[in-house]
Amino acid sequence: MMIRWLCLCWAGLALLSAGLSQELESYLKQRKTHKTQGVSPLISLEIVVGTKVIEVEGRVSGYIRGDEDYSLLLQTSEGKSLAIKAKTLDSWLLSGQVPTRALIRVTRKNAVEAAEYHLVAAIPPAIIARWENEEKTRLAQIEQQKLLQQQQQAANAAASQSKRASTSRSNSALSSRGKSSPTAPALMSGDSYSAYYRFIRSYNKRLSHEDADIITRAILHYSNYYGVDPRFITAIVLVESGFNPNAKSRAGAMGLGQLMPGTARGMGVVNPYDPVDNLEGSIRLVRGHLEKYWQQSGNPQNWEHVILTLAAYNAGSGAVRKHGGVPPYKETQNYVQKVIRVYKQLCGIKE
Repeated sequence: MMIRWLCLCWAGLALLSAGLSQELESYLKQRKTHKTQGVSPLISLEIVVGTKVIEVEGRVSGYIRGDEDYSLLLQTSEGKSLAIKAKTLDSWLLSGQVPTRALIRVTRKNAVEAAEYHLVAAIPPAIIARWENEEKTRLAQIEQQKLLQQQQQAANAAASQSKRASTSRSNSALSSRGKSSPTAPALMSGDSYSAYYRFIRSYNKRLSHEDADIITRAILHYSNYYGVDPRFITAIVLVESGFNPNAKSRAGAMGLGQLMPGTARGMGVVNPYDPVDNLEGSIRLVRGHLEKYWQQSGNPQNWEHVILTLAAYNAGSGAVRKHGGVPPYKETQNYVQKVIRVYKQLCGIKE
């Protein structure tokens, strides 16, 4: 009897695993079809005119069943409730108060009319977060193999140079790439990798070659992926943690980007002390802030949205909204000035 019971349990687990695998495969297929690249900020829903599929994350707070469809109530991380129409709902969505990652088709005829939301696909966030973490690891391994020879050359060059000469050459190489705008990614090349690697290693000499290599590749990869100037990210990480993956503040902020526990969870960061995991979440958060504030400023080329992004990253977007700009906190004001000063230096902009 015991053996039969164990066999039934294993069979049930196998079916559950297969179901989750199929669910993930189906969700990723929809994600690819609609060309989404991860969770978007709420502002993305509010500016759609026409039809667009956007990925959001929140918690199902309930549902209403009609004659022909359902109306799913989703509470977003920003605190807004969305009524999402769906022809059918998976059983796990009907249990109430469950975390959810969802692809939503937003339809709005014009800028003044209310939008309609239709569910394309949904999945528990833990499943997609695990896949995303595995994907980060896979990409990091591919990049490591691809750049192995180049990394060794950079390490040998860094070991033979003095601190002043190394820093000077790094700053020069960094300032020669791309436009000086956080939303204009610098051009990537082998020289870029070497320059960033030398700069990071020269600033924090306690980093091993392997750690400096991982940090460099993660900054370049995810900055390019999310469309942010890697010099801007480099300035933020330098000010936040001094390129120390194990940094922890008195307030509890963790890792390279100094993510608070709640922020890390909200961004799907599984291990804040893992450089790749932390930087992916931090850079995605910076991109979300930039996107939000350049919509408000109406001019991506000025510094207003950059300043507000840094203020929100340090003090929270709620504090920026409450004070109508940079909060009157000495720490936040000093932080904004310091990051901008470093960023301008990396871009070769003289004060």
